[in-house]
Amino acid sequence: MRPPPASWRPIGVSERVMALLRANPSETPASPVAPLSSWNVVATAKDLEQRHLARRLRRFGDFRWTEFRGVLIGRVEDHEAFFEQLRRNEEDEPGFLYPLSKVVPIERTFSFALETFLPLLKEAILPYLDRIGAGSFYVRMERRGHSGEIHAQTVEQELGRHVIETQQARGATPRIDYKNPEAIIVIETIGNECGIGLITRTLHERYPFVRVP
Repeated sequence: MRPPPASWRPIGVSERVMALLRANPSETPASPVAPLSSWNVVATAKDLEQRHLARRLRRFGDFRWTEFRGVLIGRVEDHEAFFEQLRRNEEDEPGFLYPLSKVVPIERTFSFALETFLPLLKEAILPYLDRIGAGSFYVRMERRGHSGEIHAQTVEQELGRHVIETQQARGATPRIDYKNPEAIIVIETIGNECGIGLITRTLHERYPFVRVP
């Protein structure tokens, strides 16, 4: 396999990683890192299980490496159909999902700079408010990149307040519940890209591997 051109670098992949790939083309994974604009799933592998997980997930969608250890991004045609395929394969072949730590559905993505991150995020979560209504929820963010620049707990608290204030202005009274929420707003950042999804209680109960840390 020929190394990629010197000018080529997918979004979210550091120059250091690309230098390694160019220097060792034989070590390049079967699929290069995906352009992040195409992702709607984030899957996290257990320690030392990334390659095993990638091989299994690629049966059901286009899954690629990221520069972050143990993290795969992918695109599937339908989230629930994908989760059902995973569940059935685990039933038919116990241990099939052993390499999988968790998987998260992503419905919306955007690119950001530090100064635009929070405003874009507040706008991006608005479509989920009707689904939350007056129910219980919380916000969970997993940050990859921007260490010391983006603080996940601060973002979670700010967005939680934003959801409550926005819903109260609409006449609804949602509440934050970390133990048994009806919905979790999930935020996943990969470098300068952000993905957002919603995990409902029903979805998690049916597919326990769809979860947050």
